[in-house]
Amino acid sequence: MSTVSVSKQKKHRHEQDFIKRSTGEKVFNVVNIIFMLILLCLFLFPVFNVVSISLSDDKAVLAAEVTFYPIGYNPQAYTAIFGNTDLWRAACNSFYVAIIGCVLGLIGTCVADYPMAYGNFYGKKLYVIIIMFTMWFNAGIVPLFLTIRQLGLYDSLWALILNSMITAYNVVIIRSYFSSIPFSVIESARIDGATDYRILFQLVIPLSKPVLATVALWLIVGHWNDYLNPLVLIHSQEHKTLQLFLKELVLNAETSTSNLASVNDATNKGVAALSQQLKNGVLVVSMVPMLVLYPFLQKFFVSGVMLGSVKG
Repeated sequence: MSTVSVSKQKKHRHEQDFIKRSTGEKVFNVVNIIFMLILLCLFLFPVFNVVSISLSDDKAVLAAEVTFYPIGYNPQAYTAIFGNTDLWRAACNSFYVAIIGCVLGLIGTCVADYPMAYGNFYGKKLYVIIIMFTMWFNAGIVPLFLTIRQLGLYDSLWALILNSMITAYNVVIIRSYFSSIPFSVIESARIDGATDYRILFQLVIPLSKPVLATVALWLIVGHWNDYLNPLVLIHSQEHKTLQLFLKELVLNAETSTSNLASVNDATNKGVAALSQQLKNGVLVVSMVPMLVLYPFLQKFFVSGVMLGSVKG
């Protein structure tokens, strides 16, 4: 049977299946598509609105005329953002924390999960309970600050990395995936003389790429968007992350606007418009790296979030 005839048969079966669908199913599909399109518009509108305001003309911004597309063109917000030399240092700090924190977080979580998934040792249940306890109860920001200061890590990027390196939620997610790997595979490797570390790094981790990519995305986004921990644990200008820097940039613009006696003359109007454009430009700058990263991990992310949903 030729390939053309096989494809024609498949197409014919698909058309028959569509015809056999009940009226209720067809109505449901149409309503579902309309609903998803409405949700898509609701999610995309804030993004387009933020980008449009950051690029629009001063008069349009002050008159609140910008909605879905830019009116005029004025890139002064991005000139102010990228023209600041401190931005690049803050961005490098954020990239450093996100990448190192992601790598160490994955390694630490995998090492913590391996004995829970495949180990058989005394006190295993207590070990699991202690880890789960940290998910249900959190000491708070004050004990964290005191602990970091006593360890000599205050005002250090390592305070941000080590603080969020291993979380109970990521431990549970990766452990669930490890448990889905047949134990016979682990036993075969042990019979062949492989050590636990070799099994973990050369067998289990390569088989767990979907869940590791998912957790990696969570770790990177968490470190990149983190604002509270840098606010509490970072003091010096040279160690501030991008989120702290952008916050200060916006606050300085708002302070300049609030000190104006009026917004009637052209100069004051320009400063007021720049303040609004900066707020939205800051949002664009902070979310672009994550938007660029997600498409590369989307395949693994979809596979990872479905883990444990199908058994057998």
